[in-house]
Amino acid sequence: MHLTHPIAPYQGIPPEDCIFVTNDRMVEMGMGYVTMFMQGEMYPEAPLHVYMQIDAQPAGRNLLLGALLARAEQLRAQMPKVKGRLYAQLNPEDWDMTNFYTKAGFKMDDTEDLYRFPLPNWPARAPVSCTFGEVQFRTPQETQAFLDRFNAYRIAPIDGAFLARCMEMEHFVAIGYYRGNNPVCEALFTGRGPEATLVGLYVRADYRRQGFAKAIMGAACDILRERGVQQISTRAFSRNAAQMGLMRAAGAQKVRTTAVLPGLPL
Repeated sequence: MHLTHPIAPYQGIPPEDCIFVTNDRMVEMGMGYVTMFMQGEMYPEAPLHVYMQIDAQPAGRNLLLGALLARAEQLRAQMPKVKGRLYAQLNPEDWDMTNFYTKAGFKMDDTEDLYRFPLPNWPARAPVSCTFGEVQFRTPQETQAFLDRFNAYRIAPIDGAFLARCMEMEHFVAIGYYRGNNPVCEALFTGRGPEATLVGLYVRADYRRQGFAKAIMGAACDILRERGVQQISTRAFSRNAAQMGLMRAAGAQKVRTTAVLPGLPL
């Protein structure tokens, strides 16, 4: 078996973070890569994240895993005092890769799950002196500013094309609470028919535990209820305490697991 790096970036990934594995006849057996990013808003206790992807035949996986773990440690050494997590993302029905990561010592301690819940009757009152309003998308600059704010609280960012598709649906709602020109919290909904989808919701760190999440949910539900919406669906990570707390408060029911995220602490 042999390991090689590409001579140039591979699909935007730096060559040093991407590794190919070949057999002794130089037949490609697969590849893998790691990417590092920070997500201090969702996981302030361990903001450093290294995502690992392996797409290889079984014979080449262990060698590839060892090389990617070594590269992950090099990336982690760039921020030695910051706690973090190395993780992969799997289809919940991919038992082959689930067993592979389990045998490698990864913990199956996080999932992305689909939830549904009826519209809660939470009062749409901000706990402190704030103004309520719709998110403004009058110019490309305003749209990009919203995407930058919104994606700072997400693992997988949304782009302008996704936002445009959300806008085309009958239940598009983008609202927020603001102090002056500064957003305190914002939420994005879309969907059609009797169900709306909560794409995402964030509250700035210095305003958390003050009722803003329930207040903006209540404001959105007032709008959606008038449109005939009966329930809301959303996705949440089981390792994220704030998301799980909101699901419990809303009486949400788990529909299914959409992804398994095996991980190791860094």
